[in-house]
Amino acid sequence: MSKRHLKSIAAPKSWPIKRKKNIFVIRPNPGPHKLEDCMPIGLVLKMLSQVKNTNEAKHVINSRKVLINKKPAEDIKSQVGLLDVLEFADKSYRVLLDKKGKLLFKEISKSDANITLLKIIKKTKLTGSKFQLNFHNGFNMMAEKNDVKANDVLVIEGNKVKEKIGFDKGSTVYIIKGKNMGKTAKIENVGNSSQVALKIDDKKISLPKNYVFLIGKEKPIISVLEK
Repeated sequence: MSKRHLKSIAAPKSWPIKRKKNIFVIRPNPGPHKLEDCMPIGLVLKMLSQVKNTNEAKHVINSRKVLINKKPAEDIKSQVGLLDVLEFADKSYRVLLDKKGKLLFKEISKSDANITLLKIIKKTKLTGSKFQLNFHNGFNMMAEKNDVKANDVLVIEGNKVKEKIGFDKGSTVYIIKGKNMGKTAKIENVGNSSQVALKIDDKKISLPKNYVFLIGKEKPIISVLEK
């Protein structure tokens, strides 16, 4: 069982909090996201000025009107992680990174909020010709076609798979680790290794595939930060 709270001074550097204002902050529940890639929904609601205190946060969460990736948040410690969509009080937000690696909650349109990007982290062959796909945010799905790979991304809209984004030349990625985090780039070349060659503006770099998240083919299909 995880501890209920976390010392502010020991919170991940990715959390955009005032570390000297409060001694403790809520610790998120264990889940698919790493601690540095997520925040507890109770703290997020206070940051977004949607509630004034933890008791108010508990009240609105218990009303089941706070949605994380279209599912009601369970309690104040529910994870809200990188590229998740948060919906509450007629507003929608997507979790992104700023250029300093801090988590931020960008307000997005309703149409953008209907798009969920699922990065495949594991594919398991089951009996017969079926496969189980496990995604970065804890979701999983059954598939009959063997046409996807680890690190590919499925675009979900209206509970249906709209398209698949693979590591192909020209695809757009969102950099989630390293000194270029928070930036978008184009794939220049993909070899058989775990690295991918990218182009950011006029600069070419090479990064591990797990440092990037596919967000579109020719252009991003979700709203990200302006350059």
